[in-house]
Amino acid sequence: MNLYVVVNARIPSEKAYGIHIAQVCNALAARGMRVTLVTSSRGEGSMREAYHLAHDIPMVRLPVVDLQRLGPLGYRLTAVQFMIEAYLYLLAKVIRREAFVVYTVDMDQFSFVPLVWLPRMVVAEMHSPKRSGVWRQHFFSRAHIVATNPLIADALAQTFGLRPSDILIEPNGVLFDPEVPPLTKEAARKELKLPLNAPFALYVGRAYPWKGLELLAGAAPRLALPLQVVGATREDYERATGVSGEGLHFVGSRPTYEMPLWMAAADVLLVLGTAQNEDSYRYTAPIKLFEYLAAARPVVASRTPALASILTETAVYWYTPDDLDSFIQAVQQAQTDTKADARANAAHTLAKRHTWVARAERIMKFINGPSLHV
Repeated sequence: MNLYVVVNARIPSEKAYGIHIAQVCNALAARGMRVTLVTSSRGEGSMREAYHLAHDIPMVRLPVVDLQRLGPLGYRLTAVQFMIEAYLYLLAKVIRREAFVVYTVDMDQFSFVPLVWLPRMVVAEMHSPKRSGVWRQHFFSRAHIVATNPLIADALAQTFGLRPSDILIEPNGVLFDPEVPPLTKEAARKELKLPLNAPFALYVGRAYPWKGLELLAGAAPRLALPLQVVGATREDYERATGVSGEGLHFVGSRPTYEMPLWMAAADVLLVLGTAQNEDSYRYTAPIKLFEYLAAARPVVASRTPALASILTETAVYWYTPDDLDSFIQAVQQAQTDTKADARANAAHTLAKRHTWVARAERIMKFINGPSLHV
């Protein structure tokens, strides 16, 4: 089956969405789909080389004038260009009577909408709720929806009057072989040339204001366990949080292929979330969460509705969002608990359900289901 993955994005990208799009394409190709990525001309370079993919995914870069430097208006004008180009590109294939399915991801608020005007199946992956509107109502009445957490699915169903059978809930995934034992902490530290007997807790990710990263700086002087940050510099952290990064250890940006090593090398892994931001609190499903689970290391997680909708009670050590004392207690418990290995094993078992390939298999069943709109 021909599958066109249509995303208004810069690919390759150093951001998490680039990893997501690459792994979605790679996993669907692994399940036998003939995948072509249709994206904008804003990116350059090989997706296979950038993300070390097993499959070489053909890419079509549609020409757009990048106006995003002009701010919100420029962003919308750039998206409008891509919207028109993508529709015309696929319409030409319809005219030539090519059979295909369209798979799109909500990289903006509207460029995906005209795709349902094509007489072809449209599957749309939604990472956030959407506001109501005539055109969006038409889109959601025609497309089959993949939501990345149950709260997004509920919000979309309520806003657009969708049936439960129209929505597949599939969080992000992780690339690992469930049959291969997890990498040991000692082996990972040797590979990274880290001291074997220097414990640390690890946060992986870029520094954004909506992540609740202030807790790290607040906890550092009260914890015996050093806190390391991979993916951001001290300057990034202080700019995003407005607090000093003194006391934290910043590694900065590292190649994607190193991330499993860093996670396996840590004594405790940290996934944050704040009640001060709606997306962080209700709608996020971060890729690194599943990478943490696959590493089989103790995980400390914010008990937000978003994370609680994905994780099991015994897979992680929970803390109350934005509560510094609760966070410190969870980190200390994760480090000293005699049953930490059992929780880490439970996390690893949960990760097996969320490999990119397993996710792709469920999406393919969804695509082939009888209720898909054509």
